[in-house]
Amino acid sequence: MNANIENKLKLIPHKPGCYLWKDQHNVIVYIGKAKDLSKRVHQYFSNNVSLKTKKLVEKIYDIDFITVNNENESLILENNLIKMHKPKYNILLKDGTNYPYIVLTDEKHPRLIYTHNMNIYKGKYFGPFAPHIFNSYGIYKFLLKLFPLRKCQKIPHRKCLHYDMGHCLGPCINKINNEDYKKIENDIINFFNNDISEIINELYNKEKAYSENLQFEEAKEILDITNSIKNIWMKQNVNIISKQQIDVIGFYSYNDFITIVVLSYKNGKLLAKNQQISHINSDINEAIISYLCQFYLDNFNKPDICYIALNDINIKQLSLITNIKFINQPVGKFKTILQLAADNAKMFYKTNFLQFIKKASIFENGFDELKKILNEESLHLIHMFDMSNLFNENKVGAMIALEEGNFNKKLYRKFIIKNQFSTSDVSCTKEVIFRKYHDAIKQNEKLPDLIIADGGSQQVNVINETLTKLNLNEKIKVIGLVKNKDHKTEKIYLDRNKIFNLKKDSNLYFFVSRIQDECHRFAITFFKNKKISSLLKRKIEEIPGIGKKTAEKILSRYQDINDLKKVSLQELSQFVNYKVASLIKKYIK
Repeated sequence: MNANIENKLKLIPHKPGCYLWKDQHNVIVYIGKAKDLSKRVHQYFSNNVSLKTKKLVEKIYDIDFITVNNENESLILENNLIKMHKPKYNILLKDGTNYPYIVLTDEKHPRLIYTHNMNIYKGKYFGPFAPHIFNSYGIYKFLLKLFPLRKCQKIPHRKCLHYDMGHCLGPCINKINNEDYKKIENDIINFFNNDISEIINELYNKEKAYSENLQFEEAKEILDITNSIKNIWMKQNVNIISKQQIDVIGFYSYNDFITIVVLSYKNGKLLAKNQQISHINSDINEAIISYLCQFYLDNFNKPDICYIALNDINIKQLSLITNIKFINQPVGKFKTILQLAADNAKMFYKTNFLQFIKKASIFENGFDELKKILNEESLHLIHMFDMSNLFNENKVGAMIALEEGNFNKKLYRKFIIKNQFSTSDVSCTKEVIFRKYHDAIKQNEKLPDLIIADGGSQQVNVINETLTKLNLNEKIKVIGLVKNKDHKTEKIYLDRNKIFNLKKDSNLYFFVSRIQDECHRFAITFFKNKKISSLLKRKIEEIPGIGKKTAEKILSRYQDINDLKKVSLQELSQFVNYKVASLIKKYIK
């Protein structure tokens, strides 16, 4: 057990939720759920575990967790996360079915349907019901008896046994008006959402009668249904009925630090949690706005709506900058989910703060060590570059910046490689360096004290040659990060006569690895977004009657296929002519 996990185990809460085991590459290898996270996670490190569990524990490098309100939520969340991440060591639920729903259809003569799939039937969905807690099919059969809706898939021309038993209104032989159905619909909604005391009392009396008549199997069945109905009142906020992509943002501040957690719902399912601890340099609201603006500007798949507990002025500012609809703290379900996000932010702070401080200290010491080996008293501004492409397509470059030893995302830059003859990282680097600093000179921008190349002598030499053409070689120092055969950084290339060997346990090694990972992340994110955009453009251009200009016009407004699926024909036809809009919607469908 490493020190990081040991510290987290002391602080993990006694709450229901899901735990996510991660390997040294931050890849999720196992997802589990628990009534009590602390007790369950500690069991992995006891002596009484199987050989299979021991092998899993050997792979564990870090742990993350999401707390929820009850066991039902933890079961549903586990299902969602396993289906999304497909962890290596999970077997159950990996490709299984979804948890069941009960649907009240909106047909002319409505039915109650039991289904594992959403959106197959049109109507009101209730659930999902985790089978470990709910006798969901028993509830469904009970509802069929309780509410006299039609049972036949197709309405026959004569009455059936259900009608004779009083379990159906008999639309096959009777004329049923909408008012009758409306009353039943309201009763069903009340059953799932409001007072169920009368039904519980009725079931209790039935159970008592069965027990007195020594009909214990029937009594047990009634008891199971009663307990399941009571469990419905444990409302879950892991799955919601919504086709929109929704983010719910919670935060927690203490002293000069703030933790921000983003819970992401897609197609009504909670599928992701993003989190961050950072210093509060001035104002809490400013720190939140700064983080969220950068988070959503980097994020290609933006949500339709964000819920967050901020005042109207900050809500408006966020909406304008990110072009996302932010909503202030609401009432009802999302008020509860906002509290859940805030609780997760507080827990993340408690379990990760010491690790954050330790990393910050190592990072700061590594920065000081870099200044020493370069014989520089100060490095006010550092730029680092990375290139990315796949089979020489969608070639891009990226630059990150550190100001006084800290990442400054406002200074990050992206570059689309324009020269079609730039076929290597070296030639792409040459183009990007020239464009960046040629523009910097023209616009009188602040120049860096140091440029770090993601490579050795070739990259360093081409950067120095390009800077010489711009008369900047005497003003800016250039170094490179040299990797070994395993693609791990092991040396710093200072110049032809000087190479500095890195020790893997040094602060400097952590510093250069951290900035290298950040630069690579920024470049890869940009590359993926451009690749998706390029594929979408290609697909749109395949539609008969649509050319490059129309495709580019559409892509300037809608970033991916999901955006085009969501937009209505009326809205799309305001942006391009109705005929073209109809072609696009037909093609996507």
